[in-house]
Amino acid sequence: MVNPCFVLNLATFLTSLGTDNNLVGFDPRGVRNSGPNLSCFPNGELGTSRFYHDIDAPIDYSDEKSYARAFERAAAFGDFCTKAHSAPNDTAKYANTVATVNDMRHYTELLAESKGQEPGKSKLWYYGLSYGTVLGTTFASLFPSRVLSPNFFPVGRIAVDGVVDAEDYYQGKWIANVAESDESFRYFFQVCYAAGEGGNCSFWADSPAAIEARFEAIVNDIEIRPIPVAIDTPAIVTASDLKAYSLQIPYSPLESFPTFADMLVELEQRNGTSLAYLLQIGRRFHDDCEAAMPEWYEDVEPRQFIACIDANDRYNLSTFDAWVQHTDTVVNMTRYFGEAWAPATSINCRKLNIKAPTSQVFEGYPSASKTSNPLFFLSTILDPVTPLRSAEKMTKRFGGASLLIQNSVGHTTIVSASECTSGYLRNYFDDGSLPEYGTHCEADQVPFGIRK
Repeated sequence: MVNPCFVLNLATFLTSLGTDNNLVGFDPRGVRNSGPNLSCFPNGELGTSRFYHDIDAPIDYSDEKSYARAFERAAAFGDFCTKAHSAPNDTAKYANTVATVNDMRHYTELLAESKGQEPGKSKLWYYGLSYGTVLGTTFASLFPSRVLSPNFFPVGRIAVDGVVDAEDYYQGKWIANVAESDESFRYFFQVCYAAGEGGNCSFWADSPAAIEARFEAIVNDIEIRPIPVAIDTPAIVTASDLKAYSLQIPYSPLESFPTFADMLVELEQRNGTSLAYLLQIGRRFHDDCEAAMPEWYEDVEPRQFIACIDANDRYNLSTFDAWVQHTDTVVNMTRYFGEAWAPATSINCRKLNIKAPTSQVFEGYPSASKTSNPLFFLSTILDPVTPLRSAEKMTKRFGGASLLIQNSVGHTTIVSASECTSGYLRNYFDDGSLPEYGTHCEADQVPFGIRK
């Protein structure tokens, strides 16, 4: 099983893991095409597009009024969405990690039964990335015998890549995620400079510091004078829009860095068209079945719901002072992304009153002190939202587990192909063998086509 559900989009990568297994991609409950429907806007896309452009908007750290707007907007989200899911038979409360882990267990049982095997001894073979690592480590905690038993074939395997600090996640803080965000983003300045004058980075300057200064100048310019755009409707591009988009850039440097460089050149010339297209600013939405929402909209509502339900009100930013203190913590950790990260995570739980059944509340943090077939953890050396230190922490909570570090920047190892990493993954799923803890692998490519 693979999560997120990308077996078609990343078929080439997944086949590099070997051809002996069938690949089953799935989305957790409430995500994309998997029920229950978590949308607060049952009448179409117009309300969704308008509201979620605002709720994920970065705050202005220098403006207390900006804090207040985000704080009260989160209250509106909580009240509105709680009411939208207030029917006695509403199923939104079942969209949580423990429920999805039970779905995974049920799938393995049905598969075992179809092969004439005993369902109760079924095993999970799983490769999870990002939030999928929470699913994997939670499964291993709740059902260790379904993963780790030498007495029944096939013996399960769990590999997790781009590892979430599950303790921080279940506490509802979402703070540990951004420990390496600034370093990951600054990699753009470094590798753009390394591309050389006349190379493939259109935003080149004569030092990484000079490139960073050009970027800062663009942000400062747009903060004072937003850029007008005219696509389907008149609109403006703001510094908040640039900050929100910049958060995505270090996720996949090979793919995003060249586009980002070109976009910065345009913004420097006060042309905001590319940024507007990327963020769907000034685009027309309709309340009908023909309207095409951007893919990222399909993840926003489920992300809020599942994270808040899993947190179970453990970290409720119910007062304005608590919200300010939380934001100060995040912004102090990441200068570039703090203003965008803080309003997009924990604050939106503060008045969302949807609770999982008691049987689906995960207490404590995922761990297993002893396993006969250990888990395999993987991380890039710099990850903007699941830092290496989280992988190190989680690896130590599962007895016998090993950690592989890929010397690349990005969110999960798969965004930068590495035959070295793929080889270790193949071996793990083939025979359960693991590299020594802390083994490093090189990536096969570097952004901007730079030769290694």
